[in-house]
Amino acid sequence: MTLAPFPPPRKYAQVIEPEQTADPFNSVDKLVFSFTEVARPVSLLPALYSASYEQLFLTDPKYGHDAGAFGEKFGAAMLRSASVRVFSDGILASALHQDPRYYRIAEGSVIHRGLRSAMQALLCRGDDGANQINFSGIGGRAAAAALTVTYYPQNSISATEVASTFLISIATDASGDLLLEFIPSVIRRFPIMRVLRIE
Repeated sequence: MTLAPFPPPRKYAQVIEPEQTADPFNSVDKLVFSFTEVARPVSLLPALYSASYEQLFLTDPKYGHDAGAFGEKFGAAMLRSASVRVFSDGILASALHQDPRYYRIAEGSVIHRGLRSAMQALLCRGDDGANQINFSGIGGRAAAAALTVTYYPQNSISATEVASTFLISIATDASGDLLLEFIPSVIRRFPIMRVLRIE
């Protein structure tokens, strides 16, 4: 008994397995893809963590300390995340002809997979299939960080805060890629997740 092969990826699948062949995205596809990322329920979790951390440790953005301030921090985190997705995976991925999807490595040592996975924050696949510097991801995160000056409170607006937001966004992207790489492997270890067939 062996695991059944992967079916073809869904049209707007975020993760492409090594055994899968993904249809190329055109500019409209990339923009739609970026909005599907924003709409995924799982996107609430990072925003909730970010708002909780900011509330607990009194970091920027400094909206205050009460329940209303927590709501504002959560809203700001959601807006940051959404702007990153739309700039990086929609607008700039289209303009720069880069593929915004995550391509799993799935083979090799944990260290090898981890390094190659995290590097996808800086290197990505172009529409032609070649590896490129991830200008769309880096540029989109820079644009999203700069946009925070339009909705952060005045006492949290500074060049240092924009730079910090940008760097944290890059680190978060690398961490997210690590999750996309390894979580499927963990899930498939549970028998309930196995789809078996007899050869």
